[in-house]
Amino acid sequence: MTPSSVSGLEPPNEEADAPDQMGTTGDMRTGTVVAAVSMGVGALLCFVLAAGFAGGRPGDSAQMSQELFALQERIRVAEAKTVALPGAEDADRGLVAALSASGQVAKLQNDYRYLTPHVAASGGDVDFDASLSGRRNLVPYFAPSVDQARLAPWYLLAGDKDVASGIGTPMSFDSGFEWVAQVPYAITDDSSVEVTWLALETRTGQGETPALLAWASAHYDMHRRTFSGVTTGTTATGEALRLEVTGS
Repeated sequence: MTPSSVSGLEPPNEEADAPDQMGTTGDMRTGTVVAAVSMGVGALLCFVLAAGFAGGRPGDSAQMSQELFALQERIRVAEAKTVALPGAEDADRGLVAALSASGQVAKLQNDYRYLTPHVAASGGDVDFDASLSGRRNLVPYFAPSVDQARLAPWYLLAGDKDVASGIGTPMSFDSGFEWVAQVPYAITDDSSVEVTWLALETRTGQGETPALLAWASAHYDMHRRTFSGVTTGTTATGEALRLEVTGS
């Protein structure tokens, strides 16, 4: 999902499709793959059956029985996955919902940036009361199983501690980086969507490519409308520029 042109990139996934390329939904691609697997296994099963009836060495019957059983099981699993896939309309709605929710999470994580001067002044300690409203706003987007620590600021830029304008006002804080949600493009057979967020540098010179500083990913459940399985990380560039946070 991460752009290959971003400097310092340590991508967790390939680049996501652009919004206007979402006509071919993930469930259709997955369904095609599963159907192909099912047909391929079915063809192989027919071949083995034909070979068996055509005759062979007596000692091969036990091995052939095991192979037939294994092939039949693969067909059963492939057919079950095909049935479990969401329909095209449901998949479209799920992708739109995932994109909307991931955009809100990016916005709320960006709101944490205004805390940077205060965190720097306190030796890296994130004031719990100051970040409480942000956590409360993030809670509805995540499954109850997600640790509250995962809702703390994912990344803070050391350079932001010197920003003078807009301190204490998230809407006007002039930060050196921004969280951006990547467009989800694939739905798994358990009706979840993998979403990635990128923390990209915003203070770049003319013609320079913004550096990727950090990333986060999670799985969006289309049925529960929540994120789970949150993972975060920083690139080598981001690690060198981040503000060290010792508590939350």
